[in-house]
Amino acid sequence: LIAGPFKGEKAVVKRVDHTKEEITVELYESIVPIPITVRGDNVRVIDKNQE
Repeated sequence: LIAGPFKGEKAVVKRVDHTKEEITVELYESIVPIPITVRGDNVRVIDKNQE
């Protein structure tokens, strides 16, 4: 994540909403996996892993 309160954190993308340009992520270092919705331009891709 490159902006907002979680700036600098690494996260896993769980869902992408193309119409609203929002991405739902879960933080790596979080003990409890809480889904966080952020704007698409606040995310930078570090590693792609297709499933």
